[in-house]
Amino acid sequence: MTTIDPRFERSVRRWLRAYPRRWRLRRSDEVVALLADLAAPGATRVDLRTAAGLVRSGWATRARTRPPLRHALAYRLLDRRVPTRYRGWVRDDLEGANAPVRVLVTVAVTYAVISVLLPLVTGERPRPPSSLTGAVLMGMATGLLSRGPWQFRKQARKHLVAEPGEELTSDSLLFGMVMRDRLTARGTVGTGVVAVAAVGLAAVAACLLAPTRLATGACGQGCVETVSRTRDGVSPALLAVLAAALVVGVLASVLSRRRLRRLVPLRPAQHARRLIRPNSRHALLVGMISAYFFGLAWVEGTGRADLFLCVGVAVAALLVLPALLVAWRAARSGPDDLALVDVLTIARTGRLRAVDTYREGLVPALVPTD
Repeated sequence: MTTIDPRFERSVRRWLRAYPRRWRLRRSDEVVALLADLAAPGATRVDLRTAAGLVRSGWATRARTRPPLRHALAYRLLDRRVPTRYRGWVRDDLEGANAPVRVLVTVAVTYAVISVLLPLVTGERPRPPSSLTGAVLMGMATGLLSRGPWQFRKQARKHLVAEPGEELTSDSLLFGMVMRDRLTARGTVGTGVVAVAAVGLAAVAACLLAPTRLATGACGQGCVETVSRTRDGVSPALLAVLAAALVVGVLASVLSRRRLRRLVPLRPAQHARRLIRPNSRHALLVGMISAYFFGLAWVEGTGRADLFLCVGVAVAALLVLPALLVAWRAARSGPDDLALVDVLTIARTGRLRAVDTYREGLVPALVPTD
């Protein structure tokens, strides 16, 4: 069997993205092998004529297999089921990499309708978004992204599970027992280290640079209220708290390192587990949460709000970051089947993760043979 140049394969797969996702999953390997046989010796990329043909055929396939506009709008706006022959399009919509992006688009459209269109209809002048509005929108997006797997199962049950009497297709799903999906430790822990380190650095900077802080003051007999106090430099008590958090975090990381070294080789076999790599939803979720804390550090660090929450964020980051670094090293040097939940459970509790069991889920009704 002829070895395919990785550069040529990447070039072919890049142009094959013009085809629907379901088509690529079933036929992309065949197309890559065929074009590699037809290519000139030593070719590292697809020629322009072949690339144009792939794009033209891919978009034609998309147009031929997508539902009519009335069905697509009913699905998007009213959550209606589309005809059976377009079930593959729905499955691509639910499982594709762009699904998390549509969550952000939904939040943006909701904001545009509420803050722009409604004021125009009522004759008022649209106002720019406030900090509170931005925080609410980010919270909405984070909540929707965190519900991704649950939302997918809910939508798949409604749109992809065949009803009694319906024709089964290769994209139909049925109820069955499935493996549990677990994130891989390698790569996932590294992302967490970068996010926690960046957020912790921003929070510590806010603690050091914030011009005001939130304090309590007496407002009468038996009455206490919160007041804003101007800071005259960094409080020694605050520095002591941050230093103590870092020391405790380092000591905890030493304990976590011993636990990981001792228990990772003793993990039980996980036959009902499927390891998955982080996808775009995870990346967006981490980015949204990090952006929220960056915004909090900016608001308190510049004096737009009194220093309060960033102290807790900085302490939490200093407590967690050393142990995360230890977990990252263990994940890099550990076996390939090491899951994120294994590393976190061992580092946190000193116990092995229980063996995963099969759970009820959705399985393909038919296995494609073409």
